[in-house]
Amino acid sequence: MYNNQYLKAYFTLKNIRQNDIANLLGKSTSTIRRKNDDLGFTQKEILLIHHKYNIPLEAFFYDDNGKKDNNPIFTENS
Repeated sequence: MYNNQYLKAYFTLKNIRQNDIANLLGKSTSTIRRKNDDLGFTQKEILLIHHKYNIPLEAFFYDDNGKKDNNPIFTENS
């Protein structure tokens, strides 16, 4: 299950609104709300948001157990 707490925290800290993300991605705010709530973002969308707002990639891969995803693709040595 997608957990967006970490990502939402970054959006709040950086004062990024759903409308800002919608404009960046060329989507409606209702689509961004759905992506934010349970769908998640595509790789292309993640990279656009990451580059525009300097949000760590780990924020997009938060684990339901309260830990970052231990996916070996995102190791410290990458």
